[in-house]
Amino acid sequence: MKTLMKITVTVFLLAGFAGALQANRYYMEEGLRGLWHFKIGDNPEWASPGYDESNWQQVYVPARWEEEGYQGYDGFAWYRKRFEVPANFQGRELFLELGYIDDVDEVFFNGVKIGQTGSFPPYYSTAYNANRVYAVPQTLVHFNRENVVAVRVYDSQLEGGIVRGNIVLGAADIAIDLDVNLCGNWDFNTGRDPSDSNKKTIVVPGQWENQGYYNYDGYAVYSTTFNLPSSMAKKRMVFLAGRIDDFDQVFINDTFIGQTGDLSGRSYTEMHREFRNYCIPTGVLKAGKNTVEIRVYDKGGEGGILEGSVGLITQEKFIQYWRDKRKDKRYY
Repeated sequence: MKTLMKITVTVFLLAGFAGALQANRYYMEEGLRGLWHFKIGDNPEWASPGYDESNWQQVYVPARWEEEGYQGYDGFAWYRKRFEVPANFQGRELFLELGYIDDVDEVFFNGVKIGQTGSFPPYYSTAYNANRVYAVPQTLVHFNRENVVAVRVYDSQLEGGIVRGNIVLGAADIAIDLDVNLCGNWDFNTGRDPSDSNKKTIVVPGQWENQGYYNYDGYAVYSTTFNLPSSMAKKRMVFLAGRIDDFDQVFINDTFIGQTGDLSGRSYTEMHREFRNYCIPTGVLKAGKNTVEIRVYDKGGEGGILEGSVGLITQEKFIQYWRDKRKDKRYY
């Protein structure tokens, strides 16, 4: 009876967590609208927080760079911004919102890439109509001290730059403390064959339409590897796969651990609104190298692993996280 109660409580908490994460309303904001340092050209050193951009021009963000003195310019350019993150942002999910960027962007927070939308040449794909919102890991942030955001942009024609929209660092829900954070670059291929040699790199989370697969509907496979400390290999763990559009199956070390929806695509449900959280059976994880494979079927519209935390957390911490969220009455 106690075992049944424990399973029931766990399922309830998993379901509650999925619903709660869908509310992406900021509790606090740090406005970043205003003057940013700006330079045309392209140099990977410009992503470094230690780089001195004081001799760059300053432009207003958001605005087309044509309106800031760069009329007719098409090509690469970089933006940089230094700012402090308030101490009371600590312990909450942080999101860097950069509005609409024409055409392609790559974003670095304190020198670490946190996201990309669109594809740079030679495999160019525009994402001018996508609102940029990137999760910022707590581990990258210097609270109450200076932080640096660097944005690499490519414009193919017409207007260019960070053109319009909300420009803020937002502090939203209570942050979930993942034991293994898998947000970042994953191997990706379209189709149903996980061994396909034509794999490319894709950023997770982020819809695939904004990463070179515009208008693609159908099957795709995500895969990655991670190292697990021996001290965690025998613990009860939960795998968080974020919000996926539309259906998915998840495998760890070639073992099926769960699915949401019908991967055949024969039926339609509202599964694309749900965040995926799967309890990992004992004996699946191992100390050292592990593999994850997520098979996805998208019926139409946006597709892929769209948003949310992606990684592993102990079941004990996961349950405690949800209990803490319920106590945070500021969101209710």
